[in-house]
Amino acid sequence: MMHILIQIWKWLMQPKLWRFVGFVSSIVGLLCYGLSSSFNYLFGDWNLLKIFLYSVFSLIISLIILFAKTWQHSTSLRFKAHAAFLVLTITSLYSFFFDKVMNGKPDAYSLLSCAAFAIMLLSLSRKTQCGFEVDLLYFFLGCLIVQLMKIKLQLFIVGAGFGYLIIILRSSFSSIDVVIYNEELTSPQDENLVIIEVNSDSLQLTSTDIGSSMVEQLSNYVKALRQENSNIIEKLRDDSGFIMSDPEFMIKALPTETIDNLHKTAKLMVSAGFEKDFSDVYISCRKECLVESFTRLGFKKLTIEDIQMLSWKEIEDGLKRWIKASKVALKILFPTERRLCDRVFFGFSSTADLSFMNVCMEFTLQLLNFADAIAIGSRSPERLFSVIDMFETMRDLIPEFESLFRDQYSLSLQNEATTIWKRLGEAIRGIFAELADLIRQDPAWDAVPDSGGLHPITRYVMNYLPAASRSRKTLEQVFEEDYENPLKEYPKIEDRMHCSNSSLSVQMRVIMELLESNLQAKSKIYEDPGLYYVFLINNSRYIIQKTKDSELETILGDDWIKKHIEYSNGSMQPNEVESR
Repeated sequence: MMHILIQIWKWLMQPKLWRFVGFVSSIVGLLCYGLSSSFNYLFGDWNLLKIFLYSVFSLIISLIILFAKTWQHSTSLRFKAHAAFLVLTITSLYSFFFDKVMNGKPDAYSLLSCAAFAIMLLSLSRKTQCGFEVDLLYFFLGCLIVQLMKIKLQLFIVGAGFGYLIIILRSSFSSIDVVIYNEELTSPQDENLVIIEVNSDSLQLTSTDIGSSMVEQLSNYVKALRQENSNIIEKLRDDSGFIMSDPEFMIKALPTETIDNLHKTAKLMVSAGFEKDFSDVYISCRKECLVESFTRLGFKKLTIEDIQMLSWKEIEDGLKRWIKASKVALKILFPTERRLCDRVFFGFSSTADLSFMNVCMEFTLQLLNFADAIAIGSRSPERLFSVIDMFETMRDLIPEFESLFRDQYSLSLQNEATTIWKRLGEAIRGIFAELADLIRQDPAWDAVPDSGGLHPITRYVMNYLPAASRSRKTLEQVFEEDYENPLKEYPKIEDRMHCSNSSLSVQMRVIMELLESNLQAKSKIYEDPGLYYVFLINNSRYIIQKTKDSELETILGDDWIKKHIEYSNGSMQPNEVESR
């Protein structure tokens, strides 16, 4: 008896049957509506143009119902939202004009068209999950009840009974799916048969047995997906740039059949009340894949405390791996997980968002913790270039953070990324402040070259600043503290009429003035006036030459260069140059 009932249910759930039911219902509904008084009240009498347009419209609707299964996995969340809004607008306008022009009682054609459209949408909801089909189903059921009440108030019972039957039938689909799914899992050769208890009223499922069977089947799909992932992850070792040239290569490489099977399993398990079981298995699998990916990329899990205990050489080596891991994670791995969650949990957007957050949070925090440890670490000047690299990487990835972590569960990760990015900017400003302090605190009585040659502090500063100025656009953004647009293009300084009032220019001038003051103090150590001037001129010319050979020239401006050229030629003292 149980086998017969299951076979009946399976026959009722055949896609071809529902496609036929929906197609016939659409034809009946459209034909009856065209002949109804409702159509006549709204659109007037028939003519050739109306016949042609209505025929084309009817053909399109019937084909949509016939081939609805084709579009089941192609509807995005944005499409669903726009479709729901469109349905709301159309039904509201239809109700307004219908109530305005409709007089008298509806005829039989109007009643038949509403009932046929309701059955058509029931069929559509069985085959696809666009969302709007359920709204339209309720709309036509409501129209049917209202029209029956206009004929006779007691007919409300008939309309309500029909609506109740349709709604109950639709709500039972999930339970029917579970039964069929479980029956398909078991076969005469299966030693671990799942027992399904059946009585005369309904199919009653032993939830523990069914859940364990579905979890077992889910595990098989997950293993298949994990194996495919392992093969794909091998490409992450490739440094040729292939993985960045095609960021979608991972999601394209995953077998569609496996993803579809996971989606079907998710739909059945969520409907049967096993949402947490499915999510736990799925999340565990995907986290294992990310662990393997990060291992292949050479990025280890470290706490902020662990990172701060590393030597600077170890941090520099880790930084290279961090940059690569961050780019691959934000441009390939995490987008793959986002799209995979959307496809597997299609129709369950909240579950998809929560699962994505649980899969990616741990690894995102690993990346952010490394950046944060550098941001709050030492302000030693030799760290500047590594911090700049990290700042630029974070800046370039902020759009990815905003795109991926936008839902209610993962928004905190986006905010944390932005905070750490700004903290890296603060670290860069702090490093320049530390450099200024080091120059200021350099003792004036420090040994000077006997011949009046170049002082080591001049060589150090004038190699350091030109190297830093190669990242001028980044430094402009940091000192302007402009974080609203991460990828903003800053105009060249010369395009701004050599403006010397920018925050970066001011900072560079402060450092140069401190260097000149330091050299002035050191020059007084010479007892020979000739060596005094030779020392100042040699160091000044070196400063000018290094400035002119780098982006530092555009930062400091032409006026600064001219004044120091005059000074280096020995015509006057620096303070005289400034005052003139």
